[in-house]
Amino acid sequence: MKMNWQVVALSSAVLALSVPPGWAQEKQAYPVKNVTMVMQSSPGSGGDLFLRGVSLHLSKYIDANFAVENITGGSGAKAMAFTAKAPADGGMLMGVSPTYINTSIISKPPVGFSDLQPVVRLFLDPVIVVVKGDSRFKTLADVVAEAKTKPMGIKVAVGEPGGLEGQTMVELMQKTGTKVAVISHDGGGDALLSVLNGTADLGIGEVAELKGQLDSGELRPIATYSDERINGYPDLPTAREQGIDMVIRKFRGIIAQKDISPEAVKALEAAVPKLLEDKEFKAWYQQGSLIPAFQPREEFTKFINDFAAAQKDYFIANKVITQ
Repeated sequence: MKMNWQVVALSSAVLALSVPPGWAQEKQAYPVKNVTMVMQSSPGSGGDLFLRGVSLHLSKYIDANFAVENITGGSGAKAMAFTAKAPADGGMLMGVSPTYINTSIISKPPVGFSDLQPVVRLFLDPVIVVVKGDSRFKTLADVVAEAKTKPMGIKVAVGEPGGLEGQTMVELMQKTGTKVAVISHDGGGDALLSVLNGTADLGIGEVAELKGQLDSGELRPIATYSDERINGYPDLPTAREQGIDMVIRKFRGIIAQKDISPEAVKALEAAVPKLLEDKEFKAWYQQGSLIPAFQPREEFTKFINDFAAAQKDYFIANKVITQ
């Protein structure tokens, strides 16, 4: 299966050979020269592609080298513990989505979201519903209609057990009075394979991780859980347009140790807005329908705390956890 991050890596390598000399003096100073960016999900997932895209372009604006390391297991618990124990000199960062919040609340691992420091938010990542190209389902409304007549008869592939995709399916079942079988995986890439090989009838994911299969027609999108129709897919209706009142706002950001170097934070806060305006990087993230939504440390920290409070209320209300 072709992975989009390989294309990103090749184009970025070519770009690096033609960087204008003047760019070098525009780079933000950074406390260390080599930075590991930890990703909790497997290669090929939406989070993995996001972080690889960032790491391959960020060195144009920060005087350091960035590389991704996948630390899977425990729906992000292992990655959080691995990141927390690293020196707080800016040499280890972690790419995150709502999964790390959900895992912290539901599983209560030794190291949770409150033990780590939000640094910058970069994107909102639209969540879409996909089926195989030859699927009987043409719309999300078709899925709901069949689910009402065949409880647990439809199998849905999602990423990590604590991920927002699984929560999306719980909310869909609640709002439509249906029951489906939800199959969790180690990441979006693995969930994608389940749809392609027919193990699952449909999947929940992001455009970036599904782009190759969407372009080839192997997969077909039937809905987006965004506020509006997304970039690159003007004919793809939202869930709301199909009579299902649901909007899922998935974020992508970077966190680190609680006492991370202020110099590292300052460099990232200054570099990320420039990165989001970078012509080549913008062309890449627009292909994945990512929505730029920058927040510096203070704003991102408040966002994370508010998001976590709302998630905890949701899980208590749905008896996933107790008070």
